[in-house]
Amino acid sequence: MNVRRLAGIAVALVLTAWICGTAAAQETAINEIGMVAANETLTISGTTNLAPGNHLLVEVTPVGFEPTNKSAPGGTGGTSGTAVVEEGNATANTWSFTVDTSGFEPGVYTVTVEWVEGDATASTTFTVVEAATATPTVTTPAATATTPPATAPGPTPTAAGPVLPAAALAAGLAGYLVRRR
Repeated sequence: MNVRRLAGIAVALVLTAWICGTAAAQETAINEIGMVAANETLTISGTTNLAPGNHLLVEVTPVGFEPTNKSAPGGTGGTSGTAVVEEGNATANTWSFTVDTSGFEPGVYTVTVEWVEGDATASTTFTVVEAATATPTVTTPAATATTPPATAPGPTPTAAGPVLPAAALAAGLAGYLVRRR
């Protein structure tokens, strides 16, 4: 076999492996929160396969949140901010976000975590209760999936989406190099 042809095949295979390896899906998960007493400080945390230093947008909103009359007093609380991905263990990196629930009315709240540079998202809910009715919460890892809810419009993105055209391009390049003499 010709050395030039062999080198072309090797380059095509390395290129294909590199493209497939870098197209891994980004994932983010939120640890279960449970019930929280009103006026308590809460740390929301989770895991991700994103590299340390990436920024995640964290939004906490009441489930019944909707536009209101701005001149009317009151309203339920909510908050948002960013969390920075920290170095974790061999399987996942970690992130955390501190929330002061002062001003939060009792009720159900949604937490949404979103990578600002990609498709990694996760969401969960927790309940704010009066201080006397709160029970201790138990944190368990990875309480939510990273895919958008079924009611979201449009197709759900997958890791195979961007890989297929790149792999087809690499296979075509390999075929061209093999056939070319």
